[in-house]
Amino acid sequence: MKQYCRYCCSLCVGDVAYCSTKERVISEAAAKAQNRCSDYLYNPLDAFGGIDRDGKTHEYAPRKSKVPKKTQCDGQMRLDLFPAAGAGKS
Repeated sequence: MKQYCRYCCSLCVGDVAYCSTKERVISEAAAKAQNRCSDYLYNPLDAFGGIDRDGKTHEYAPRKSKVPKKTQCDGQMRLDLFPAAGAGKS
């Protein structure tokens, strides 16, 4: 699971975003960017209080993985461009 400060229990948002664990103010852009904080504590609710289309508070939902597109060839290609050896020669 990816970590974002906006989904951390330590983040308090008012006029500014404040990390209570590290005791410092962070920018909104940094709070919305992925990080690797060792003090991360997951909270499913968005600290910025976003509202979904259905009127509920926005919760964390991981993105669905993309299905890999099929390549041109899933195995070895067979090329029958040349006639069999000796065939067609008289």
